[in-house]
Amino acid sequence: MTATPHDSAALHKLFAPGELSRLLSDTAEVRAAMIVLGALAKAQGAAGEIPEVAGKAIHRASMELQIDPGGLALGAAREGTAIPALIDAFKAEMMAPEYAQHLGHGCTSDEIEDTALMLRLRQALSRLGTLMAPLLEQLADAGAEEIACGWRLLALRDELRAIEAEMLCVATGGEELARALNLAPPSGEDGAQAIADWAARLTLALAPLGLGRSAPRAAVLAALGAQASGLLVTLDAAAPATGTPAARHTLRLVMGQALLGAESALIHASALPGSPLRAEPHEAARLREALKTGPATFSQNAK
Repeated sequence: MTATPHDSAALHKLFAPGELSRLLSDTAEVRAAMIVLGALAKAQGAAGEIPEVAGKAIHRASMELQIDPGGLALGAAREGTAIPALIDAFKAEMMAPEYAQHLGHGCTSDEIEDTALMLRLRQALSRLGTLMAPLLEQLADAGAEEIACGWRLLALRDELRAIEAEMLCVATGGEELARALNLAPPSGEDGAQAIADWAARLTLALAPLGLGRSAPRAAVLAALGAQASGLLVTLDAAAPATGTPAARHTLRLVMGQALLGAESALIHASALPGSPLRAEPHEAARLREALKTGPATFSQNAK
């Protein structure tokens, strides 16, 4: 048995992790952190916080260097995060100590790590939003169970738009870095926690479509819903300790499972046959209209 069926050579197609499995990898995590370090140095150089030539050199190196994630393991075990080891490896590979000394100037490891996570979460949310759109259309033209699920999914779609606009923030560097990375300026909100919570609730909203059906996809969908319930309990338990090392490690344990579960749930829900109980025509029409008019329709009509 693997740690998660999403990583299993035998079971991964059954649990359908889709494209997010590549995004939730060590290589993607290191690449995102290097992008942040490079963009930060370039912004600081332009602002005169570090020598401009150093900022440009670091930015160029961040796009060219390749760092093995496996080489960061001992440092991560010692420090509780891989960022200090990554910066040390970056400096060594850059072979320009007069420039490399300015890497991560004025920033904490947590700020670098959190900003890098937002780059990957932006892509993850885009992927989930892309999967939601055709499923909503599909649910609006199906059975009564699907119509009920469609209303829940519509609310989550509208919530996703707000999350993408407000929660994908840099944790450091101010507006210059935010513009460079196409993220929002620092907000003080725990965007990662909100995103993990949203992803788990998305899976939970889809899970009823798998209940009472014998197909393998339906059984997996129901199981993903049970897992999502547990993830939400874990997130709630960690919420009072937000920002502490324990809360950060909790998010590490939960985030990947929440995102992979949400993608898998969307894929499985899209492949299920419609329920035999047809919806009332006016209910289907209301949902189709709500897909066009947005969140206000949901809040007024969906219960």
